[in-house]
This record gives sequence, structure tokens and C-alpha cells, in this order.
Amino acid sequence: MKKETVYGYEWLPGYKEMMVCQEDLARQNEEMEQSMEEGQKDSPEPSGTRQEMQRPQPNLLPPEELQKEEEGYWKDYDYMVRLLPLAAREIWAAVDAILDRYEFCESSMYAEYPDKEAVRKIVDEVYNKMKYYEEKPMETKMDGTEGINYYYIPEEKRGMNSPLRDLIFVIISWNMSYRRQRFCRRKKVFPQANLM
Repeated sequence: MKKETVYGYEWLPGYKEMMVCQEDLARQNEEMEQSMEEGQKDSPEPSGTRQEMQRPQPNLLPPEELQKEEEGYWKDYDYMVRLLPLAAREIWAAVDAILDRYEFCESSMYAEYPDKEAVRKIVDEVYNKMKYYEEKPMETKMDGTEGINYYYIPEEKRGMNSPLRDLIFVIISWNMSYRRQRFCRRKKVFPQANLM
């Protein structure tokens, strides 16, 4: 008796949705084959009709290969995030939570050319949460000592151009790029599905 392999990749973002889509495609294929077999029994068809009825099926990766590939991408991405300095990791967490709201099929984030003004609104939203970095001239380091806060800007000089705002923009672009690539990979595997 062959032992069934169990893959524990439910934690991957979008894994359950991908598996549902794969099951739907398999069910549609079975239904189509059954309807064609019933149609053949009822009446003889001219040659070529069966081929016209069949839809070309996308080349799907086996679920285990897809899961391994996604896990590899996620581990690499997660490692790069852990390399960031503390302030950048805090910004990344805020950006990640906000971009989760843009994870739907017709989102502007997945447009061929994302709207710059929409990205700037996200920058403003994150900046409003993180602007306390610009307000204190000294900061507490990870080891508990006090040190210079390099993001500090005197109130009269704060405005649209600041290192903190630039850092937020870079992290948003990086996060969006990862999400767009993940979306494109899933669309190649499940072209007929509305994926997140």
C-alpha cells in the first residue's frame, strides 16, 4: 500500500485559494468529459466536433512543486526582511498590513503601471503612523543605550522630502514588487481563476 504524502503548506499566503481553484478545474474537466461521452452515446458526431468542444488546458504545476516553489520564494523574502534595520522592519510591518487591503484581482497594485498618486497615498498613510521617528532627536538602541536618531528633523524643516518618507516609499515599492510577482506566478498556474 502506497503511503500518501502530506504537504503542510497551508501557511503560505493564498495556498487555500490555489488549491480550491485546482479542484474546480479538475471538476470542470471531469464534467466536460462526461458530457462529451454522453453526447457521443446519444448521437454520432462528425469528426472534429469533439476537438472543437475541448478547451485547451493550461499546463498546471503539480501542487507539491508549486508549494515548494512558493515556500522557497517566501523564505528568501522573509530572510531579506529580517536583515533590515529595526526602523525599516517596523515600517515594513506597517506597509505589509496596509498592502494586505489591496490584495484583490482588480487592485491598482496589480495594474501594468501602478498609479503613482495611489502609491503616494499609501506612503502618506504609513508616514502618519511612523512620523514619531522624526520627532525625537535621540533614540533607544536595541541594546538599551541611547543614540542619535538619524531620522530626526526639526519641526520647521519637516515636509514632503524627508529620509523617512523616502525609506517608506522604497519599502512600499519593494513589497508591492514581491506581491506583483507572486500574483503573476499564480496567474500562470491558474489563468482562469480570480486570484489574490
